[in-house]
Amino acid sequence: MSLNRTAAILLAASLAAPAFAGDGTDPLVPGELMLRAETPKALSSALATLSASFTGVGVVQQIEGRPIYLVSYELNATQVPDDVNLVIDAMVAQGRITWGELNYAGQTGEGRTDSLWLSGFGITGAQFSGQYAAPLLGLDLAHGGSRGAGVVIAVLDTGIDGMHPALSGAVSPQGVSFVPGSSQWGDIGDGLDSDGDGLVDEQVGHGTFVAGLIRLVAPDSMLLPVRVLDSDGIANNFQIARAVAWSIDRGAHVVNMSLGEDYESITIMDVVAEAKSKGVVVVGAAGNRATDDPKEYPASDLNAIGVTALDWSDARAPFANFGNQLDLAAPGDSLVMGPGADLAKSIIGPIPGGGYGIWEGTSFATAFVSGTAALVRAQHPTWPNKAVPAGLIVDTVLATLADTGVNTDAQNPGFEGTLGDARISAAGAVAAGPAAPRRGDINLDGFVGAPDLAALLNAWGPATGAVRADLNASGGVDAQDLAILLSLW
Repeated sequence: MSLNRTAAILLAASLAAPAFAGDGTDPLVPGELMLRAETPKALSSALATLSASFTGVGVVQQIEGRPIYLVSYELNATQVPDDVNLVIDAMVAQGRITWGELNYAGQTGEGRTDSLWLSGFGITGAQFSGQYAAPLLGLDLAHGGSRGAGVVIAVLDTGIDGMHPALSGAVSPQGVSFVPGSSQWGDIGDGLDSDGDGLVDEQVGHGTFVAGLIRLVAPDSMLLPVRVLDSDGIANNFQIARAVAWSIDRGAHVVNMSLGEDYESITIMDVVAEAKSKGVVVVGAAGNRATDDPKEYPASDLNAIGVTALDWSDARAPFANFGNQLDLAAPGDSLVMGPGADLAKSIIGPIPGGGYGIWEGTSFATAFVSGTAALVRAQHPTWPNKAVPAGLIVDTVLATLADTGVNTDAQNPGFEGTLGDARISAAGAVAAGPAAPRRGDINLDGFVGAPDLAALLNAWGPATGAVRADLNASGGVDAQDLAILLSLW
């Protein structure tokens, strides 16, 4: 067995490096705050007010299309961050800004607890496809009714190795990076120990692993790589909020957030609430600290779907967070025995470079839920409509997954009601709805043929948001989509 990390060079994860403490508390990003000012006049007034008390005040970035700003500040020798909070609170109380807060950093649950993927077992693609989660969730049966066609899933993570055989043809060529200083959305390393735990690039592969599990569940969905975490799995609140907003604007139906923090960020809550209002399903990982306090966000956000992890027998994974604020559970545990592992009781996923590894964590349970949500969403390509408007899509998907899942209270004495409403069943969820249109059925008539070709040609050019004719989720309809359509004829 090896703890293998193949890494390239990348830059650090935040504009001002946070210092992670040994107790796992999410750190403040020095000199950064976020605020929402509805008008340019309100923003100017807020900056003037901050400048009266602090130096170095200025707008660093704005979330595209939204009046949400990252603002810099500097403290003198006698000032502390709470002094900034007092000024922010006063401006909110006076109605001059909608909200404001200091910036903090978050991390993957696996990075927080130094959980690494394990390789060196000679795992094959067949073992990946046949891992215990597949029959437990009923994937073969589910795929008879839906394979996720037409659904775009944004994977907010460390990036994706789009060249991995397990992800062939499933990764949009138009990914994005919100890691400062890098435009690369691949799953690569930066050669740094960003969280000070003695491990370098410990979370390289996290995004690829997550993406592989999503594709295992929803093989005809398209994955949108949104690189927001550095190679130690760290990002700050403003980066994460920008990534969610970008995913909404790019037409994602599902946003997978296998990450979390114990700070309840208003900034992230704002964009997650926007996502729900527009029918975008946000799925968050509960965390791996085996506790219900502190809660982790966005899993604990009422507008997101929070996911915890179970093992092969539906028992709570020993590391998994719990709490009555969580919504669902899914497989996420692996049986590691000294230098080996039981592949029949392990979560298996792709890792950069073409191989496969074993990992465990609520991040991977989250991936299974995102994939299953995509199966359900694909069954309803006309949403939003009069029956299910945009604001009800998330609740409808969640209700479907909860109502068709498996109650696990009997397997988890003492944790009743704290592991979500159910362990998801992909087969059960898909059985509750109509058959989903297949990939390439652009006009939704049940066939792939000349009318779909006409629809594709009619949509030719740049695409705004999700467009069924954009078969590779590239952001436009072009010759590549034509080639895909002809291959599906």
